[in-house]
Amino acid sequence: MKLKINTGRGVFQYKFQVIYEGVKVMNQEIGRENLLIFKRLADNVGLRFSLAYGTMLGAIREHDFIPHDEDIDLCILQEDIETFKNLLWDLREEGFEVMRFDRRNSLCSIIRKGEYIDVYIFRKLCNGVREFNGEAIWEKYLTDLEEIDFQGSKFLIAREAADFCLFEYGESWQTPIAMKPYDMAWYQKKLSQLFWWLHFNLPDCLFFPWMQRNGEGKIEAFNKKVDRYNKIAGKTVYDKIPEGIYHIAKTKK
Repeated sequence: MKLKINTGRGVFQYKFQVIYEGVKVMNQEIGRENLLIFKRLADNVGLRFSLAYGTMLGAIREHDFIPHDEDIDLCILQEDIETFKNLLWDLREEGFEVMRFDRRNSLCSIIRKGEYIDVYIFRKLCNGVREFNGEAIWEKYLTDLEEIDFQGSKFLIAREAADFCLFEYGESWQTPIAMKPYDMAWYQKKLSQLFWWLHFNLPDCLFFPWMQRNGEGKIEAFNKKVDRYNKIAGKTVYDKIPEGIYHIAKTKK
């Protein structure tokens, strides 16, 4: 299935590939190579990005990739999406291929030598909060950044990275826990394949209402994290996101 991304350098075509999460751990040597290539190319065009989620967690806890991680997580701001789209051409020249690019311009996965990078594209949701596909995050974790040494280079990371991990993962964030068993059964692969086939083939009239409900559920999960964080802190540090504030982005690629 050939898909298209409109960029300032022309129409970028790619073949959608299903990502089977929970199948294997990442080859860290290739992962490191991929990350350093991405950084070199991003720096060349002035694309500002930072480490995210599991990659950020590993950077501050293990000072390395998490041993049981399966991919690399990076994030950019929606304001930089056109620069990122143009970068796809340079990434292809270095052996990367796009596996998926969400039709809401919120998530792109690129692969090289069998290992992939997820790039999360965060848009403004409300005052102090950004989101991709309903996954909300306090904006300060994306904009108030500092450099750290990681994988032989310098990368941007949230200045309050430890606080982010406490908010996102709870008090156990400093204890390595494998989140997936990496023994996905054949029927689970088929279900994953069906999910992503629907994701890219459903007409907008069905896709966007589905994603709207999905996003609302993720906002509810975010508010539960607010409650958990405030309980740990012993005071109200953050307020919940108001109900009904989430509206799906319907921008086109």
